[in-house]
Amino acid sequence: MKWIPVTAIICLIIAVSITSVAGTGTAIGVDTAKKEVQDFLNTQDAAIEYQKTEHLNLGNYYVFGTGEGQIYVNDQTGAVERATFDSARKDFHEIRLDRAAAEAAARAYAEEKYDGFAGKSMRLIGSNLVSHGDAGSEYSYIWREEIKGVLTPNTVVVNLNPSTGEIVSYIGIQREIKCPLEPKFSRDEALKIAAGQFPGIRVTSATTDLSVEYTRPDAQTLTWVITMRGEPEDHVLQGGLVVVDAQTGEVLMVSPYL
Repeated sequence: MKWIPVTAIICLIIAVSITSVAGTGTAIGVDTAKKEVQDFLNTQDAAIEYQKTEHLNLGNYYVFGTGEGQIYVNDQTGAVERATFDSARKDFHEIRLDRAAAEAAARAYAEEKYDGFAGKSMRLIGSNLVSHGDAGSEYSYIWREEIKGVLTPNTVVVNLNPSTGEIVSYIGIQREIKCPLEPKFSRDEALKIAAGQFPGIRVTSATTDLSVEYTRPDAQTLTWVITMRGEPEDHVLQGGLVVVDAQTGEVLMVSPYL
């Protein structure tokens, strides 16, 4: 399975299941995890049912059904790291909230649910009204902690209903940084490496992020995440996404425009 960085498709941190090594600590147990779900939902009366345990790039999770969605609980820390609320997926077609009100609601939810959000340097890297075609649309907000110009895996994603303001989904990832934050390959060197993945490209623009990514289970890597655009050839856009190991210069992923 191809690894895709957080910066490219944030939701795949949680949504894509892969084979993973077990956590190094002692799992908290299903009963304790269920109590964490109750606390997260601010209720002791919700119908919460354990469904399964999933093994993902970022760790192992107890998955609970709530009747109106799913909750993922980290089996080591007890933190709720993903929540979906199917009951909020209604009246998607009418946009009643403007962007300012939607962002304020998303930020308030992030500050409530994500431990230490207000005290961290959380950079808003995504703010969009996402269309689902005939199914409607939803506002999506993505924050990542930034340390010394480096984006970390510490991420918050809040999606909400543009009509009712209800929270549709939440992702909150918090990890200790375990890799160096000083790159051995500079931005310019990384750009040259990226351009080499598209022979003959005439670069018109490029964006770069220095970012800590999970390139394999339980392994953090400092990377350059580069989106490169080139002059079209035969009306076909040139370039794409390239991820380069900032310590070794190794190309970890190439995803060309289709």
